Amino acid sequence: MRRAALNLHVGSHVHSITGGSGFGETYDYDSLVQSQCTKIVVPQDKSNYWTPKLYHFNKQNASLTAMPNSFNIYYLVRGDQTGDKIKAFPKGLKMVAGDPTRKTYDASSHADQAISYVCLDYSGAHNGDPEWNERPNFFQHNCPNGMRAQVFFPSCWDGKNLDSPDHKSHMSYPVENYNNGRCPSTHPVHLVSLFYEMIISVDQFSYDGPGSWVWASGDTTGYAFHGDFTNGWTDSDLLQSAIDDCPNAAGNVADCPHLAAVMDQQAAAACRYPGEIVNEDIGDKFPIAVLPGCNPVWDGTGTKPACPSAGATPSLGGTQEKLATGWTEVGCIAEATNGRALTGAQLVDATGMTKNKCAQFCQSKNFKFAGIEWSQECYCGNSFSNGASSNTVASTQCSNSCAGNKFETCGGPQRLTLLTFDANGAPAPSVSVAPSSSVAVPVLSSAVVSSIASTSVVSSSKSLPTISSSSVVVVSSVASSASSVVVSNVPSVSVIVSSSALATSSAVPTADPATSHVLVPVPPITTASSAVVTPSAVSSAVPSPVHSDVCGAPPPAESPVVSSAAAAPPVATGIPAGWASAGCVSDNGHRTLNARAMTSDSLTVAQCLNYCTKEGFSIAGIEYGRECYCGNSFKNDGGKPLDNSVCRMSCTGQKDAQCGGDWALSVFKKTSNSSRRAVKAKHFGRHHPHNTF
Repeated sequence: MRRAALNLHVGSHVHSITGGSGFGETYDYDSLVQSQCTKIVVPQDKSNYWTPKLYHFNKQNASLTAMPNSFNIYYLVRGDQTGDKIKAFPKGLKMVAGDPTRKTYDASSHADQAISYVCLDYSGAHNGDPEWNERPNFFQHNCPNGMRAQVFFPSCWDGKNLDSPDHKSHMSYPVENYNNGRCPSTHPVHLVSLFYEMIISVDQFSYDGPGSWVWASGDTTGYAFHGDFTNGWTDSDLLQSAIDDCPNAAGNVADCPHLAAVMDQQAAAACRYPGEIVNEDIGDKFPIAVLPGCNPVWDGTGTKPACPSAGATPSLGGTQEKLATGWTEVGCIAEATNGRALTGAQLVDATGMTKNKCAQFCQSKNFKFAGIEWSQECYCGNSFSNGASSNTVASTQCSNSCAGNKFETCGGPQRLTLLTFDANGAPAPSVSVAPSSSVAVPVLSSAVVSSIASTSVVSSSKSLPTISSSSVVVVSSVASSASSVVVSNVPSVSVIVSSSALATSSAVPTADPATSHVLVPVPPITTASSAVVTPSAVSSAVPSPVHSDVCGAPPPAESPVVSSAAAAPPVATGIPAGWASAGCVSDNGHRTLNARAMTSDSLTVAQCLNYCTKEGFSIAGIEYGRECYCGNSFKNDGGKPLDNSVCRMSCTGQKDAQCGGDWALSVFKKTSNSSRRAVKAKHFGRHHPHNTF
């Protein structure tokens, strides 16, 4: 999404946004809290969170490609050791951290210190090398496991203004440090601290020297990174209760009673953005010649290049495609338990599946029912087989976005989005709707899920967790980076909330977006320590509206098949040294590999295995194409050998690799011992999808 001033229409550069679906061309707090849904698992958090998009500049042909990224958000309870009372965000608060026009660094400025980068190298090969230390601008080399861009928001409020002309003056950083300390007298109200991490897959692109990485604003130095926030909490008291009273949290939001009572993971996973986006190519699918908007590529030296010749301002367009004539959406139904519900014909399209594509395919085969499952699988029939029926279940159980349109819903785990055709335009048949509790839905045990906004909490005996999807973490009284002053021997509070991107386009709302969070007491954290959240039950991950995440097996697009199951992709290639494939095994709702978990909308086998290596485990398993689990042994009566064809899904980021299936894990085991990497700098999570429109 491109950011503009308040009263926005088409903004100045591309941003990614997550949170409440009430985002729009213009909006305020009142409209945001009326969002139909939110990507956050705590439904009371309908805030929006923004960061710019990072592009790869190909110096050979001067083209730009938007690089995949993920998104972490942290709520940190800091400054309480000074006697300040930490408060929840006031209703309607908006703020910006960082500056999209900055090209220099002032080491004495808290605002400049609040922007930083970490080069991820899980091998530890560059530990102690100053060229790889956390820094305020781009690195002069590539990063083997991606780069983390970080922005820390000011936490001191003037107590009067919810916004200001520059979106900053009503806020201030603490006196002592940008990420801790007491508030100045001019801004006496100490709010919970907000911290973003954006993990960017720079390792997937060549590095050809300075200028290879470009922010959407045209900046090639890295100094112009920034974040926007608009509070959308509908219940400020709930957030305050989580800040004040989460005594038993231990890496699971459900351990915080205030939040556990309201969590709705299915609803977060199923949330789609229903509004408008800008009709323009932003480089997320194919390279583009110039950045959207007036943003010439510039390193800040010499005269700023002139803008490319500007065309007409791009128009806004809807995200939802109207169903073809004669077709009606019935709702979400359960797949048959002993085969397929619809057995007439089948089409799988791993990149282009939409509701209309499935409907038109089934109509061409003379079938009146069309059902879409797993984002990309289309099934047709004139009746229901194997015990299935047209009775609907809760709409949130169809949680997968369509492979060809991330704003549409295309089924879910063992769930079909059902469409029906009537050439005469008659209404859809009357069906009964089962209560949401009547049908069991598979759950994901990741502490944070990339496509939804799950919240995790860290206990007082733990340090901050490492997360694997868009997440928000709250931590108090702790410095957050190696370059900051670390406050020791002070109790801390951590809250983690994950969320996937809601939208990305040139349209920008009047208010800044926010995401949900969870808090818990934790001890002080040093710059050399990193903790991992123990996985807890979370609903199956759901693709975010923009990022291409396909669930299921990928036969060639446009190829109709009539078998009841798609062929499994080959066993992965490119397995990291020291690991070997160990086949396909069973999983269950209690999770058989339950030590650590992460998800990614661009998951590869190497990414999962490197994650488990980093966390010190000898077994890694991949499920549903995008979920990575770690452990040292199989638990909870799982790990039973299955036929290799059951692990029929490809990885979301590696289409030629076999990455599990429905309650089935593609398993990999260590063949040799390798030491766990030393952590270079304190961090609070990674690998949370952050998508762009």
